[in-house]
Amino acid sequence: MTAMNLQNLLTIIQPVLGYLLDPVEQVPVINQTTGPVWVIAGPGSGKTEVLVVRTLKLIFVDNINPKSIILTTFTEKAAKNLFDRIINYANEVFKQDPTLQTQIDLHSLRIGTLHSLCTDIMLEYKYPDYENFRLLDDIEQYLFIYEHSDLVRDNGTTYLNIWNNFDYLVEGWDSITESVGWNNRTRAPNRWRRERAAVSVFNRIVEDMIDLTLLRSQGGAWSSLADCYDNYVQSLEVHKRCDFAHLQKKFLGFLDTQLGNLFVNGDNSAVHSGLTHIMVDEYQDTNPIQEAIYLKLSENHHNLCVVGDDDQALYRFRGGTVDCMVNFDMACAQSWSIPTSQVAKMFLSVNYRSHPDIVSYYDFYINSFPAMNLNGARVANKLNLNSGGRITGNYPAFGYITGRTISLTAINFASFVTDLLANNIIQLPSQCVLLMRSVRESAYNAGPFAAALRDAGIQPYNPRSRTFLQQEEVMAALGAFISVVDPGLTALSSVGAPGIRHMVNNWVVEYQRLASSHPDLADYINQSQMFIAQQILVSFLGVNIQEILYRILAHDPFKSWEENDPERSYRFGKLTNIFEAYSSIPFPNVPGSNRGDLIISSTTPGEISFRWRQNFYRSLVGLLVSQGMSDPEDEEIICPVDRLPIMTVHQAKGLEFPFVFVYGLNRSASPDNSIVLEEQLSIFKQNQLGQTFTQLQIAEQDLIRFFYVAYSRTQYALIHLTPRAHLASNSTGYGYMGQDVRVFQQFIPNI
Repeated sequence: MTAMNLQNLLTIIQPVLGYLLDPVEQVPVINQTTGPVWVIAGPGSGKTEVLVVRTLKLIFVDNINPKSIILTTFTEKAAKNLFDRIINYANEVFKQDPTLQTQIDLHSLRIGTLHSLCTDIMLEYKYPDYENFRLLDDIEQYLFIYEHSDLVRDNGTTYLNIWNNFDYLVEGWDSITESVGWNNRTRAPNRWRRERAAVSVFNRIVEDMIDLTLLRSQGGAWSSLADCYDNYVQSLEVHKRCDFAHLQKKFLGFLDTQLGNLFVNGDNSAVHSGLTHIMVDEYQDTNPIQEAIYLKLSENHHNLCVVGDDDQALYRFRGGTVDCMVNFDMACAQSWSIPTSQVAKMFLSVNYRSHPDIVSYYDFYINSFPAMNLNGARVANKLNLNSGGRITGNYPAFGYITGRTISLTAINFASFVTDLLANNIIQLPSQCVLLMRSVRESAYNAGPFAAALRDAGIQPYNPRSRTFLQQEEVMAALGAFISVVDPGLTALSSVGAPGIRHMVNNWVVEYQRLASSHPDLADYINQSQMFIAQQILVSFLGVNIQEILYRILAHDPFKSWEENDPERSYRFGKLTNIFEAYSSIPFPNVPGSNRGDLIISSTTPGEISFRWRQNFYRSLVGLLVSQGMSDPEDEEIICPVDRLPIMTVHQAKGLEFPFVFVYGLNRSASPDNSIVLEEQLSIFKQNQLGQTFTQLQIAEQDLIRFFYVAYSRTQYALIHLTPRAHLASNSTGYGYMGQDVRVFQQFIPNI
């Protein structure tokens, strides 16, 4: 290869980059390519660009084989963005020296989420413990546990000690039974509550690397839990299924095998080059088993670079723990027996995203809470943010909009956006975003704001409002399917769950409404019913549920909707995926079986198996009712340009918008189930590092980080939406900040 230094590389890619990298913070991170590197990257500090150029430096300057580099990030979309940038900049290098393109295979770079990389690598190396396994998505894991876990299947008293131990996981409102709490404590809670709780507990056992021997040694409920977990794992193995948590556990096991050693260390061949560098983006949302994987991958060369921001940790509810980011140096020292001084601690603290006043505001915010100043709450000796000065101007960069009620506040918000458009301050609604904790279109969440925007002639974009199952086309398609398999709703009437019955009845009514004006559809459903009515006992129909759904969708109005309306077409795609997921769940003790194949009853000819219909309602429909479903999203599009996005803060992570509106400052900190479960299991962790905080302190820290991420999405203006009642509350936005409301109102003008 042609000799090249970093300056040569930067000079070549500069025209595409469009700006000079910061020689004080960014270039040193790019240049530090040996040993453990701990990069604490504040919001808007250009960490993605730094990771991209660092990867190019390894390849073009250090002559590292791309196949020897692993680069992981949190989502497939982010991974694609990283790879696209790498290819884009590398093409500039290839223009300078075309011979390099024949020598370097950039497509051999291992870039993706850790889950996708684990899958690809184990399949590539034909790891016996993962060959021919089906990876369960979230829906499939719920359905599999519902059918195959003893802890969930038993509705008596066998595991009552476990449920008493985890009673907080089965409390609250249940949309299936339309009731609150676990009322009859002499028996296990209902199966749907057990299902949701089991998923949370089993995933946490794996991700937090709980010591099962220690768990079992405690006796009582803990020993029973260990047995139930083993039963679940055994069922996964029998049916060759693997959930996302156990995918990571299998990969960690793979690394300890001969095949894993070949992958990590190579054999001096082009096929097995071994690994030399590991880079991890969004490290603040890593969990303990992921940390163990990264440390194991890097144990021979220690070339592990982690990039993230502890102040932007958001995913505790998914098992992430900010402790991995805060204590990275100690983890390296413990795992590799090196002094912490060998870990290069580097900062990216210059913000290039936001107006200087906004940078000052959210930097002040994160530093002003006592909970964030506790030892171990944040990375030690963290630098304050500085503005890069790309956005300037002497104007009010932050403010708040209020009203006597939520609805009036929403109307004032919509009016303000209308004025921004009318005065050409923004050209498109998508230059704004409304960030909230919950985007369900209910009276106390996104509902009033979405309604106010529509009344003002601005269409909101809210795919995660969990209204998928209330969409006309989805309801009608499901109602048509139900009319085929359970025409008299006889199986539905036996399901003792009002939430399920109400939803299914609404689906059937919606189908009947459409059928009255679409005779071809009604005729197909009638013919299907007659065909089933002619079948003899215990005979297979020779058709599965996906085929029935496809045939329904081949009739108008579904066919026309699919051809002419992209949003409805996306929903049909999601619906077929849901049916495929249900079909894939095997029957207990029958490996290889397919639940999607329909069979006639063993007692009543001309009817689909009563038990099959009951199971369909209880498992799949029960899951849909309890979880709700969000609309499918096009990963290439953040938001259609003519609509205003309403997002959760989690959705907005990694994005930026000219105008950011934030609602929900009246929230107070209280420990959620993920915090309680994490603490309850913490005594059984295989590895204990870092400080211990109370549940309330953790809840405060998480809520503070939540709003910090929201504020730091802003480019030009940050605006709070605060009904007057919220201004008087001792909320995170006000009371915890140490700001008296009157002072706050002087600091941030009312718009």
